Amino acid sequence: MAEDNKTALSGAALVAAFVALVAFGVFVWFLITQTDADETRWTRLAWVFASVEAIAFGAAGALFGSSIQRQQTVRAEERAEENAEGAVNGRALAASLIADQPGTPAGDSQLETLGPGQARDGAAVVATRHAALAKKLFPGLG
Repeated sequence: MAEDNKTALSGAALVAAFVALVAFGVFVWFLITQTDADETRWTRLAWVFASVEAIAFGAAGALFGSSIQRQQTVRAEERAEENAEGAVNGRALAASLIADQPGTPAGDSQLETLGPGQARDGAAVVATRHAALAKKLFPGLG
């Protein structure tokens, strides 16, 4: 849970964003009270308002964006935890297939086959194909 707060705004950034939003609200209220101002004054106020508005929208984006980013990070961590066991099992299977390929000590075991010698050759072809696939999928293992 402590890691979730790493993406949230905190300290000075949070205070600055909050102050910018409050200042924007105050400025909007001020503009509403100035609707009867002459055109030159109103144009100048509107120009300043555009600058304040950009800062306020940036602050709102930072506040809302950090909470959205935090939610996405939590979901990604949950998916990674769900798939971690499968990844470990897949790597273990690949290592086992690579170790059992013909030409390695484990792959050349002298165990008797239950069928004719051709069955041993077919098994060797399959083992070689599985080992090649495991090497392709997990190049660091073989």
